[in-house]
Amino acid sequence: MHQRSVSDRYFSNGLRLSHLSNYWKKWPTRVALLRLSAKENRDYRSLYSFSAGQELYTPRNTTWVMRPLYPNDRPYAGYLYFSWGLTTADPIGARRLSSAITLGMIGPASGAAELQREIHHLMGQPMPAGWGTQIKNDPIISYTVRYEGRAIPRFTPAFDVISDVEGTIGSLMNTAGMGGTLRIGLFNDYFQHPTGLYQAGDESSRTFQCYAFCRVGFQAVLDNALMQGGWLNGSKNYYALPAVELQHFYGQLDVGGVIAARNMQLTFTQHLRTAEFVGALADQWGHISLLVRVSN
Repeated sequence: MHQRSVSDRYFSNGLRLSHLSNYWKKWPTRVALLRLSAKENRDYRSLYSFSAGQELYTPRNTTWVMRPLYPNDRPYAGYLYFSWGLTTADPIGARRLSSAITLGMIGPASGAAELQREIHHLMGQPMPAGWGTQIKNDPIISYTVRYEGRAIPRFTPAFDVISDVEGTIGSLMNTAGMGGTLRIGLFNDYFQHPTGLYQAGDESSRTFQCYAFCRVGFQAVLDNALMQGGWLNGSKNYYALPAVELQHFYGQLDVGGVIAARNMQLTFTQHLRTAEFVGALADQWGHISLLVRVSN
């Protein structure tokens, strides 16, 4: 779950619910998902998933019904999606491959306007006035791949450095990125299992984990339908940002902590991102994630 506590500016709110189970291996979407190539004497651990989520985006000023065209600001946008994914971990090779295919809708069909108005009503906050200018309806299909590996050998169990590269293609956005994560504390090997939770029968697996992490990442962005409009109806978006207004390169810092005990894991993350378009402010938001395993 994502929640901004200070302002609705830019990324306003998001919620994602996921079911991690190899039940989803039965779905035809599995043929589109990537896995690590087989190697002799390697015991890979794979986990399929299905997710449903919604994201809300607003400009800096939410009091205007029809905001001025200039200076440019982020348009109102909503995104509703369903995603099928696969993560494969290689404990021996210290690597992990994740892929996901996502189908969804941006625009009024996402229900973002109704949700934000209801939240503001329940919290007694002023109503966002400009949802009538939001990005138009457009179907979304996208594909994401992420590869992670250990950057340096672990010289102590309490310290780990992980590098990653990732890319997304499709009608939502087209991006490529890379980064590195530092973990310090008590934790299981990141490549032991896709969930990172305690694994019964594994002598090196911890029942209790408590650690801090910091990730620095950089991303190149070709386009973004949440700011420019979709492929089908993009030209009909009066308040969409033109391509020349996008910042095609930006950096992001994620810092947080994890507490886990056997079948449960709670993660707190604070994200900070440089400006995504010309004249924009840097953005920041909080992220809370709860992972619960209901059976071993």
